[in-house]
Amino acid sequence: MAKSIEDYTHRIGRTGRAGKTGKAVSFVTKEDSALFYDLKQVLLASSVSTCPPELMNHPEAQHKPGTVVTKKRREEMIFA
Repeated sequence: MAKSIEDYTHRIGRTGRAGKTGKAVSFVTKEDSALFYDLKQVLLASSVSTCPPELMNHPEAQHKPGTVVTKKRREEMIFA
């Protein structure tokens, strides 16, 4: 996997050049998890690519790295 989404986009852009079709396959490991969110966004925005369910549902792909995620407090009903 490329070290940045910009590098990934550049590499993938080489697939199917000059009006030809092609397929690109990227192999990722847990060391690439910082890119999962951006990779998911790029794939979802593409008109020709699909985001595999493994990436779509991966916990590391749900939020941009470095953002603070707080769990929403569940409302409780109190019966008196």
